This record gives sequence, C-alpha cells and structure tokens, in this order.
Amino acid sequence: MEIKILHLYSDFMNLYGEYGNVRLLTKALEDKGCTVLTEHKTITDTEIDFENYDFIYCGAGTESKRTFALSHLKRFKDSLKSAFENNKVMLFTGNSWEMFGKSIETAEGKTIDGLNLFCFTVKEQSSRRLTGDIKAKAEFLDNELIGFINKCSEVSGVDSPLFTLTMKPESFAFETEGIHCKNFFGTQIVGPVLVKNPAFCNYIAELIIENN
Repeated sequence: MEIKILHLYSDFMNLYGEYGNVRLLTKALEDKGCTVLTEHKTITDTEIDFENYDFIYCGAGTESKRTFALSHLKRFKDSLKSAFENNKVMLFTGNSWEMFGKSIETAEGKTIDGLNLFCFTVKEQSSRRLTGDIKAKAEFLDNELIGFINKCSEVSGVDSPLFTLTMKPESFAFETEGIHCKNFFGTQIVGPVLVKNPAFCNYIAELIIENN
C-alpha cells in the first residue's frame, strides 16, 4: 500500500523540531508494510490538491509565520474543506491548528479571518506566554499522553476538544486542549507530540491505513 504524506510549510513551521512527527509516522507506516511518499508544499506553490494525499501535516511556528502560512492556505480553502469532509487524516500541531477557526485577534488588536472550518476563535496576548509540561487523556487511547505547551493565545468555542488535561501548571486555566473532528486532529502540544507518544503515533498510522 502506498501512502502519500503532505508536509505543509516544513521550511518555516518547524519551531520545535516538528519534522520529527512526520519522520516517526513514516517509520510506523513502513513497519506496517506501507510505501510512504512525502511531498513538501510551501508559500511558493500555486497548486495544492489536498485530495491527493492520505495524511496532511503542519507543525508549529511563530505567530507571524503562522499568519503568513494562513494567508497562503486561504487560496486552497475549498480543496482543504473537501479533504476534511472526505475524512482525510490531518494533524496540525502547535499554533498551526489555530488557522482553522473563524478568526484570530492578534496581540496588536488586529482581527484576521481564519479558514472558518470550525467555529472557534483565537485571541492572542503579548504580556506573557503559557508554558509548561502537561499530561493528557484522549477517548480513543488507553495510554496517557505527555507533552509541552508554549502559547500566547486563548482559544474559545471548541466543541470537540482532543485532550483532557490530567496534569498542568497552575497558570493553565483550561482543562481541555486541542480539537478533534472527523479525522482532523489539532493540538498545541509540541516536542514533537508523536515522538513523545508512540501510542498516538500508532493510532494515527492505523487510521491512515484504514482510511486508504
């Protein structure tokens, strides 16, 4: 079985070594007998057909680079929405998943339209960042997850969180994290999340194969 992976903006959305997620997932798929082809797309690409891929990934970047990526990704909104509706497996880590909401209010007070795939909104602040180690649970996994969060944003209006936090710094007011809808997974956990959590990596690999 051939699996096609799309790695978006790997040249500048790779703040925490997030390429490691793709590398480990590739190995997991190959160990299951798959042939894996990875393609990289960035802001210089004028054509992207998301339906051509079995797995779509984007990692974390600075807030300005995330907004830069968003401006490019908007050109392919219809193709991305179609891939989502057709259950393509997607993982967006760090602040990259914030692009899929209704809007982002920057720390400077500017409001930027998101991809509007989901109804949540994002508000940034510049006074301090929320950083720390966490542990989390997901309904589809037996194993507890570990990871690190470093963000300056507050996300409101997520209907289907990805994780429930079981350990977090006192400064974290939120009890749930990320988003999970159909085969879309978005999480602020970096480090990279699949490398730190092999069970989650294996779950994604099996989901890709099942969906192929």
